[in-house]
Amino acid sequence: MKKRIIISAVFVTVFFASIITRLGYIALSGSFAVGETYNSYTLLIDSKSPNLYYHNYKRLTNNTYEKYALLKPNAKTLAELPKLFNNTEEIINELKKGKPLLEKTDIESSEYIPIINVSSSDYNCKQLISRECSGLLKYLPVSIGEKRMRFHVDALGRMLTGDEGTVIDDNYVSSEGLLLTLDSEIQNIAYNACKSVKSGCVIIMDVNSSSIVACVTKPDESYLNKPFLQYSVGSVFKLIIAACAIENNISINYTCNGKIKIRDTEYTCQNNKEHKSQNLEQALVNSCNCYFINLAEILGAKRIIETAQKFGFGNDIKIYKDWIFKGSSLPSADDMNNDGELPLIGFGQGKLMSTPVQFCNALCTIANGGYYNRIKLVLAEINKYGEQSLIKYTNKNRVISKNSSELLLKYMRSVVKNGSGKNADYKNESAGKTATAQTGQIKNGRELLNTWFAGVYPYTGPKYAIVVMVEDGISGAESCCPVFRTIVEKLGAM
Repeated sequence: MKKRIIISAVFVTVFFASIITRLGYIALSGSFAVGETYNSYTLLIDSKSPNLYYHNYKRLTNNTYEKYALLKPNAKTLAELPKLFNNTEEIINELKKGKPLLEKTDIESSEYIPIINVSSSDYNCKQLISRECSGLLKYLPVSIGEKRMRFHVDALGRMLTGDEGTVIDDNYVSSEGLLLTLDSEIQNIAYNACKSVKSGCVIIMDVNSSSIVACVTKPDESYLNKPFLQYSVGSVFKLIIAACAIENNISINYTCNGKIKIRDTEYTCQNNKEHKSQNLEQALVNSCNCYFINLAEILGAKRIIETAQKFGFGNDIKIYKDWIFKGSSLPSADDMNNDGELPLIGFGQGKLMSTPVQFCNALCTIANGGYYNRIKLVLAEINKYGEQSLIKYTNKNRVISKNSSELLLKYMRSVVKNGSGKNADYKNESAGKTATAQTGQIKNGRELLNTWFAGVYPYTGPKYAIVVMVEDGISGAESCCPVFRTIVEKLGAM
């Protein structure tokens, strides 16, 4: 019995001695081999956002790569560091902790340091897409997959010698995302045409489907998604007043003497210009405020608001899932009756506000034979296997007659041919309306103006509705029409 107790005591002593010796070796030694422990450390290489695709399946996001150096805490890495980075002190201090890390680099390759490609995105519609700008990615999962590397480490968490790491792909190569209506070529055309625009936006839509094919915000660094913000619209709204008159069979001639008094308020045409005898087409060409104020009084608030609502004004716009916003603001019935809003809405001022995307869709309705479609940006959801689920949209709805549509287009062509839209013309195929809208905002003693050109191209068989809006512009003719022309020149060459 005594002998067995002595043997057991010796065994226990030897066992604990070996453990203590092993721990001392691990704590004091700087070199460890793979397989000496089952502990591991996982390094996150990249968390991948959902894929967004142009309508032709070309990638809009995750379409390029950034290079990162995988730095391991060993002598070879330390020797190679100065070739990759100018300031290595901070990196070395991190590596002393015994764990690998990633550092962005421009180096293509290195003798001892692995260079890893990490998914990145390069696109020129940041505000429409990025999460930071409350764009489309805000309404999608933050990540659809990750790429990680797993390393063996010792009991103190230090990386083991000889371990190259194991790549873990957790849905990182997934195709999951959304197929969009955007056209990469048209997006580039719109972006390049805006280079001279300091602040504003351009939105281009397919006339037949009301699909957004291009969307640009300036300046590039802005976090505002300007095509989706409300602005004073000014005289482009005269197209909606004209539609209301045509649909209600109201045709008037009016003599403009440069000013008109409604109740206690006097309104003027720009620079008190006297346009003399005007019919509807001439009033649009000359952008005669007095004519449209008089016309609004004849039409009345009820008919104007009803027509505007048919075009989508005052309604919510749903882009995708929870991305819902008010596309425009119409004055209330009380406003129209009590605050003098009726004459103001006649030439697009007062409490009337609209987003460029809403007005672009109104142009689509005019140019599409009078049919209204819901605005579209997303065509389909794509799962990780590349399989599509098409987004269902309601059928188009006729809101004005074909005759009204054709007549409005004719008038818009006259504005470009004979009026303020001349700078927008290209091969006699541009049609649209200018606007120089008051904002009520004063800067350095002068009022800031929102300037617009809202048009379609080509006039014969319209394909595209285009809105150019420049903040703090000079006029629609001077600030916006040249941008429109540059766009349609390129579209015409496609």
